[in-house]
Amino acid sequence: MNEAGEEEELHLLSEDTVKLDVYIDSVIPDAVNLILLLSPIYYINTASSTIDVQNINGAGVIDLPADFLKLVAVKLKEWKRAVFMAYPLNSEEYNIQHNSITRAGVNKPVCVLSYNVSGPTIECFPSGSMEYFSYIKSASTANNKGLDILKETLHLAVCYMCASLVYNIFEMPQIGERMKSIAIDLIPKE
Repeated sequence: MNEAGEEEELHLLSEDTVKLDVYIDSVIPDAVNLILLLSPIYYINTASSTIDVQNINGAGVIDLPADFLKLVAVKLKEWKRAVFMAYPLNSEEYNIQHNSITRAGVNKPVCVLSYNVSGPTIECFPSGSMEYFSYIKSASTANNKGLDILKETLHLAVCYMCASLVYNIFEMPQIGERMKSIAIDLIPKE
């Protein structure tokens, strides 16, 4: 009971529910980013960039744009094929590529995520000059809260992911997990 002698559970307009629209609005970019990371690439409007490659110790180092979320494809002119994923910094592949004897060649190039003084980077093995670089933009820095990055097919999944995040704000993790599960089920698999 509150000071007025009323059951708080029965109050429709508590302080938190009045702010519901603020909570929903604040989680939209995070919900979009989560859906972007889980969705097939052909449901996403990707970005391309003409980024310079710095050749450092046999690796081509690409400084990532501020709106970078996930790699789609990178190809250096000297490579025989493109790379579609970057290994994480703490992976075994990262260690392999930093050994001059075991690192990749032009027939099977490899990219790993890294950091330097300018921020997050992708190291490409072997080094070369940029042919193309395509990536998924982060909704956190996008206009329209990132909804323009997604195809309309994914908007319902974003709504459920927003619900999941808001339920977690309201400390209802079981309902939040159920909303997240529905959101993931709504993402087309092919």
